[in-house]
Amino acid sequence: MKGDRVAVCGSVGSGKSSLLCSILGEIPRISGGGIKVYGSKAFVPQSAWIQTGTIRENVLFGKEMNKAFYDQVVEGCALNRDIEMWAEGDSSVVGERGMNLSGGQKQRIQLARAIYSDSDIYLLDDPFSAVDAHTGAHMFKKCMMQLLYGKTVVYVTHQLEFLDASDLVLVMKDGRIVQSGKYQDLIAESDGELVRQMAAHRKYLNHVKPPPECNYLTNGHQQQSKTEVTENNFEHHISNGDSLMEKTLQEETETGRVKWHVYSIFVTSAYKGALVPVILLCQVLFQGLQMASNYWISWAAAEEGRVSREQLIGIFALMSGGSSMFILGRAVLLSTIAIETSQRLFLGMITSVFRAPLSFFDSTPSSRILNRSSTDQSIVDTDIPYRLAGLVFALIQLLSIILLMSQTAWQVFFLFLVILAISILYQDYYITTARELARMIGIRKAPILHHFSESISGAAIVRCFNEEVRFLKNILSLIDAYSCVSFHNSATMEWLCLRINFLFNLVVFLLLIILVNLPKSAIDPSLAGLAATYGLNLNVLQAWVIWNLCNVENKMISVERILQFTNIPSEAPLVIENFRPEPDWPTNGKIELEDLHVQYSPALPRVLKGITCTFPGEKKIGVVGRTGSGKSTLIQALFRVVEPSEGRILIDGVDISNMGLQDLRSRLSIIPQDPTLFQGTMRTNLDPLQQCSDHEILEVLNKCHLAGIVAQDSRLLDAPVAEDGENWSLGQRQLVCLARVLLQRRRILVLDEATASVDTATDNVIQKTIREQTSRCTVITVAHRIPTVIDNDLVLVLDEGSVVEYDSPDRLLRDNSSKFSKLVREFLKRSSDSNLHWDLT
Repeated sequence: MKGDRVAVCGSVGSGKSSLLCSILGEIPRISGGGIKVYGSKAFVPQSAWIQTGTIRENVLFGKEMNKAFYDQVVEGCALNRDIEMWAEGDSSVVGERGMNLSGGQKQRIQLARAIYSDSDIYLLDDPFSAVDAHTGAHMFKKCMMQLLYGKTVVYVTHQLEFLDASDLVLVMKDGRIVQSGKYQDLIAESDGELVRQMAAHRKYLNHVKPPPECNYLTNGHQQQSKTEVTENNFEHHISNGDSLMEKTLQEETETGRVKWHVYSIFVTSAYKGALVPVILLCQVLFQGLQMASNYWISWAAAEEGRVSREQLIGIFALMSGGSSMFILGRAVLLSTIAIETSQRLFLGMITSVFRAPLSFFDSTPSSRILNRSSTDQSIVDTDIPYRLAGLVFALIQLLSIILLMSQTAWQVFFLFLVILAISILYQDYYITTARELARMIGIRKAPILHHFSESISGAAIVRCFNEEVRFLKNILSLIDAYSCVSFHNSATMEWLCLRINFLFNLVVFLLLIILVNLPKSAIDPSLAGLAATYGLNLNVLQAWVIWNLCNVENKMISVERILQFTNIPSEAPLVIENFRPEPDWPTNGKIELEDLHVQYSPALPRVLKGITCTFPGEKKIGVVGRTGSGKSTLIQALFRVVEPSEGRILIDGVDISNMGLQDLRSRLSIIPQDPTLFQGTMRTNLDPLQQCSDHEILEVLNKCHLAGIVAQDSRLLDAPVAEDGENWSLGQRQLVCLARVLLQRRRILVLDEATASVDTATDNVIQKTIREQTSRCTVITVAHRIPTVIDNDLVLVLDEGSVVEYDSPDRLLRDNSSKFSKLVREFLKRSSDSNLHWDLT
């Protein structure tokens, strides 16, 4: 009904997200009646979709600014504190896919986008899973109960404490709605699916006991003033106009002439340029034999009886055959050089990109990388070698013709020099403009690719918000900008060709006038005819030389752009031969952090500030803290994704900064917050190196609650996995990543919100599996869910990049003033189903 709040819950892979997509019309109907939707819609997907642009542009999403309502939305989505701390406020630029935002920030921005649209119907796919307990409670109260009051809201959630606020609850299992009704009615059904889920939820909460001598039902609110919603800029910085984010929008480009070292690198990339002189020699011999054969025919046919017919044909055939062999050799060698040069440049660029540090991808959209590895590389593959060679060959041919003409009508030689000087002036005038136009073409193509990529990934949102027309106008505007530059580039070329053709037509005209007016005794008529024949080609040839000369420099800009990517600063070496760890390292898994300081760039503030602590081997360590406190940065430092500015990290007494990245990372395992699956099969995703048997893989899948899902496909482990795992739900993808890690059997395991997108029942089983399968491993768990870390051996509490507490959970809970006990109180306050009284106050 209109104005109802409908909650959708269920286990992983039960079809909750598919239900929302069906309402949106994104999934085709196979059978049954259609879905009728009355009113405008807004959609918040489980995987956040953020556009490249400012925070304000992402929230407004094409709507007019209503400052009062905008401020309410920002406050309701707990973005006001973030905006205050960003250098440019809500005008701060976010990168591609919101790459410089935390998961919670991205989720809150897209929720703000949906609310600001002021739609009639809201479809929210688990919008509170990426934020901590306090932030989630704040958002639910402000957004769901106040800003969306009177709106029709369908929200998917794994947090069952939010069900009581709904008017209708839908419980899903195996793609079907198995229960529907009011919350109180459903929990009264003792054998219902919701009751089973609530039992698992209570079991989940039983892991967490409130701090002694503290009633979280009454005292939870008292702590709010000290624990404000703080998702600050310590974890992911959105900095000012001088920061790397400005570079995201402004592509780096050279100016002026293409440097000579670019030509040098291109020519010498293949075999150090050893084949270039051979190709030139083949061209000279080909040209010489070709002109000699023409001269031979002209000379022999001028006077009957000079040579016999057999001699005439034989010598001509010999010279023609020789020239054919030389041009064949030239073509083979040129193709060989072109392929080798192209491969070396491409491998150099790709290797450099693969080895680039994280900061490079923060400031470089994927469309820019695709543009250089496709458009620019295609020009290097199929265009530049042959244009450059064609220029050299045409120059040799042109010099040969000039030499021949100077022997017959030497007066033309001086005229040619004058015309050539004028042509060079034209060429120099043209190339200054054309070169920059060529650079602009390369730069203006990347935004088109980026817009297409971004629009396709967010197509469901664009259609849902009825923004197709605006996006179409944007892409047409980008295409117009590209076409404008491309047109002017072609127009300048035609401008040059017109003038060059006119000048060289003048040369040919004067040549013919001179030849016609020469006395018979001044030149052999056969030689004059040969000169006239070549002179007629002079016009085309000279224009071709000038045109190619200009075009080669324009095309060499692609080499220049590729070379920019081959000079990207690299991460540390993969292997350092003088510092290889033992084959069984690490044996204990002890991790020591000594005065660890981390900052993403010298211009930005430090994210981690003097962290000193020890993670004992074979222990379970939980890392908690407000969103933005430095948890993910600590994990990045452990994997050396970002290098410490001060301090060091030791694993089993070995300083990891001294070893190669491959040696380090191959000994650690991680389940990231954003799970990654690759296109292929389930087997290749779980065991890419083919080190495990099918029995071992299926056993691990069973422990991760995936065996039943895999068994639904007759191909089992050979079942296809789509790009980015799109044919699996987000929760299932996280479970696949867990299975992959368990198969690796490494001594150090990092879980970064590994079960954030699964229901509590599945989370209980997964946590039990992790405890059983990693009993001899050091496990570092980053989590918003307190029960995930409550039974760990130690808990590390971070706040604004510093260690505020580090002890066993029991000791921290006994300290009523500890940060950890405050986090526990907030979690219990929100999660206890006996304490839910959502209202409009």
